[in-house]
Amino acid sequence: MILASSSHRRLRRRRLRGRGRTGSRPSRVPSAVLVAVLVPACDRGSPVEPPCTTEAASTALVPAPLTTPAALPASPFDDEFRAAGAEFGVPAAMLKALGWVETRWRMVEGEDGHGGLPAAYGVMALRGERLERGARLAAVSVAAARRDPAANIRAAAALLADEARGLDVDGAGLERWAPAVARFSGIELPAGRDDYVGRAYAVLRDGVARAAGSPSLRLVAVPASSSSADPCPEPSPPVETDYPGAIWRASPNFNERPAGETGVVHMVIIHTCEGAYSGCWSWLANEQSGVSSHYVVEEDGREITQLVRERARAWHIAARYDCSLNHGHECWLNDVQSNHFTIGIEHAGFASQPSFPADQIDVSASLVCDISREHAIPRDPQHIVAHGQLQPHNRTDPGPNWPWTEYIGAIQRHCGEIVVDDSDAENVAARAAVEAPADWTHTRATPGYYGRGYRWASTSESADDPVVFRFRVESAGEHLVEARWTAGDNRTARARYAVVRADGTVAGEVEMDQREGGGAWHELGRWDLPAGWNEVRLSRRGDAGAVVVADAIRAR
Repeated sequence: MILASSSHRRLRRRRLRGRGRTGSRPSRVPSAVLVAVLVPACDRGSPVEPPCTTEAASTALVPAPLTTPAALPASPFDDEFRAAGAEFGVPAAMLKALGWVETRWRMVEGEDGHGGLPAAYGVMALRGERLERGARLAAVSVAAARRDPAANIRAAAALLADEARGLDVDGAGLERWAPAVARFSGIELPAGRDDYVGRAYAVLRDGVARAAGSPSLRLVAVPASSSSADPCPEPSPPVETDYPGAIWRASPNFNERPAGETGVVHMVIIHTCEGAYSGCWSWLANEQSGVSSHYVVEEDGREITQLVRERARAWHIAARYDCSLNHGHECWLNDVQSNHFTIGIEHAGFASQPSFPADQIDVSASLVCDISREHAIPRDPQHIVAHGQLQPHNRTDPGPNWPWTEYIGAIQRHCGEIVVDDSDAENVAARAAVEAPADWTHTRATPGYYGRGYRWASTSESADDPVVFRFRVESAGEHLVEARWTAGDNRTARARYAVVRADGTVAGEVEMDQREGGGAWHELGRWDLPAGWNEVRLSRRGDAGAVVVADAIRAR
């Protein structure tokens, strides 16, 4: 049954997106080589030298010679990189590249990560034992290494120099530092260390803004210890991921969802890694961490890792559900462990960072759109939620600067819909807007609303102050228009909606019974709408003694 269901899912997703086989990268994720990956010498499909022979088995792979690094853009810490490099005898360009890989040259103050991973600090994202050892080697206090940029970079330089001890790093080539960089990463998983080293050398070779089509690093063979392993094993077949274009990196940290409704996916939880991409997915794929998520999105949105099947239960949130933390929604799930019914998405970066890259937000939104279609998850702020929202006692991620309005709007855009909330603070200005007269009161009294609340007004026979929901249509054509409200015995049975085209003509008028059907979308009708700003006007005109609710409008 599981295999049949999985096959059905993959076929359905292919039909939805109109793409090729699942292992190919979708158009919304760039198809160019994204990072420098340490490719095995025996890769039968790549022109890597030496050829696939028994002799090649006794070689190890390192980056090809790299004498002159790319011209990197100026960072706020160039003087500190140069000074620390000179003091501890490490290449300043390497320090700068590692700072980019770790934090994008930001001073960060991280939170403790999943599975007891210590918080990361500073430009170089030093954490735990590495932070303490680097501070000791640089003769600075741990407190200074956490919060002072110069001390943090000096601690990292001292740590890198110590990791290079005993290695042959003399000479002009930066490639000789690769083993030290691998040790500096602090990543236990070999594939994760390779990924980290590849990213650092991609920055050195190609710069921080790697153009589409930029080649991965060419690798050369150097003598290494002999091995009895098959030098050219048969390649494993590619693993199909639930999301096209994701890279499968299996985590052992999962189990089955429980039977019944509590095991049905209802929500998506958004996390930040509190670290860089390579270390993030490596930690979540490490059995010793005891944690996981379903997906990890790279800082620049150029790569997505899948660690756990969507149908399985990942271990990404340590909290039981409490609907009081989520606007009173889905209260029937109260006290259920949140991993049972959620999908977790980690994002490389930190809850403390001032902003998130637009490409990372957009690619993540595309992923959530795909998940919401597959699992029939409403695309609203009550079903796409923050880790810190549901686990506030010790988590804040994805942090105060996660762009929730733009993010939810991008998810809806990828899924071909526009939602107009009763509050403009919840609308993406380029696509949606609302005008709410003063007599319409904003409240959160009755659960089941979209966004952060809804508006209501008393009916009146002479009222002429409708709430106007505006939405921008990019291409003319037939659109399904829907409305949402919170229900109650005092609601009107004849809420009057008028759909007005961008040219000012009335497409249709509909009356809806708001006494029932709260917390759900209801079809008003299907109309041909022109490109431009179309409207839905909700009137409160009617016999006195009832209430009209203006919550949200959706067009798709």
